[in-house]
Amino acid sequence: MEHGDGARLAPTLGAAGVVFLTFSALSPAVSVYIFGSGVFHLGGTGAVTALLVGGTAVAIVGLLYGELASAFPDAGGVFPAFAKILGMPVAFPYIAMMLFLAPAQLAFVMLGVAENAVALWPALPLIPTAFAGLAAAAAIAVLNVRTGALVTGLFLAIELVALLVITGVAALHPARALVPTMLHPMTLAGGALVPLPLPLLGLAVATGVYTCGGANWATYFAQEMVGAETRIGRLIAWISPLAALSIAGPLVLALLSAPDLRAMLASGASIATFLDQTTSPAVATFINCSVLLALFNALVANLMGLSRFLYATGRDGILPGGLGRFIARLHPRLRSPLNATLVLAAAGAALIALGERVLLVVISTELILEFLLMGFAVLIGRRRMLTGRHYRAPLHPLVPLLAIAVAGALIAANWFDADVGRPSLFVLAGLIAASIGYERLVLNRAGVSTSVAK
Repeated sequence: MEHGDGARLAPTLGAAGVVFLTFSALSPAVSVYIFGSGVFHLGGTGAVTALLVGGTAVAIVGLLYGELASAFPDAGGVFPAFAKILGMPVAFPYIAMMLFLAPAQLAFVMLGVAENAVALWPALPLIPTAFAGLAAAAAIAVLNVRTGALVTGLFLAIELVALLVITGVAALHPARALVPTMLHPMTLAGGALVPLPLPLLGLAVATGVYTCGGANWATYFAQEMVGAETRIGRLIAWISPLAALSIAGPLVLALLSAPDLRAMLASGASIATFLDQTTSPAVATFINCSVLLALFNALVANLMGLSRFLYATGRDGILPGGLGRFIARLHPRLRSPLNATLVLAAAGAALIALGERVLLVVISTELILEFLLMGFAVLIGRRRMLTGRHYRAPLHPLVPLLAIAVAGALIAANWFDADVGRPSLFVLAGLIAASIGYERLVLNRAGVSTSVAK
């Protein structure tokens, strides 16, 4: 079933455009500068192991995005592949999770933009700054996808310069060796470095998985890539390890190079503290401004990608009646999902009221269900010859089995995190239960079936 004006997103993007949008959305500089602190706080010097193990795992699992996207290149990301291979009853909990997570993700990034802007210019009001950032991001996100890719690519270039500065500074100031640091992980407790408990290392590895991922963003632009069936799988096969390396590499080097390790581990902004220890105020200010720009760029690219997911749910009749038809309409000239972008932006603005911690709880378990379904989808898709024609993830069936194992490990790690992880699991379980009820009571009675664009 298809809603809207019947128009489909046109394939106009080359490989470079998909790369620009994907790396802008996953934003390695933001992951290094902001999310890296979470890995350091949990793992101490064990963050080296956590990032290497977590980064390697997510880089390998990310190859499955390539296989699914090449088999079903669609604006909906991986949900069309799940629906075609596993069936709508299995795919719908993932769709429902993403419908809830998409505006929460935007709200979380919006607050990040505003908080970093206020840190640089304290006179700015937080919430109006967040709304202004969202409005500016939406104005870019509704443009033709090639124009959006060009704009995000220009911002990405500045972000990568900042990332190279962090990496270069860290590489030039070695303070401790890699192997002893990995063999004897320490954490900060009461101002002193003490041996790291094994459960904390496990939590740090899980955080490393979240921090180093992001190849999934390419799948939202698959329908708009020229020759996606034959090209996007191999492109994602490059993006996935490069994304993990661009995030894990600078963080590992910074940890091995920090002159004052205790101060860095105690800081709420570990990389900022590291830069204060090793560079001039001018360099630190440049990095801070670049990270703010990277956050805004991520907001633009996130909005572009997630609006295409929302458009696909309207197009395929998953959203009800008039709402689905409205969201599935494309702008007649720009050929972009204008209505989906505006609806998603409005929902993200509303969810700012939940606050940063609640939003973090909401978005923290996305990879669990995604990895689990990806593993089974590729296992079943290969056997039924639905995937693997244009791109095959190597080492089959080890990679899909790894995805399932990583999902199980993430469940265990989240369960032991009583502050964020365990509440996130309860939210995920509630969403799955509610979505199963909705799928059976509403969609089945309405005769809804997904329609995957090829």
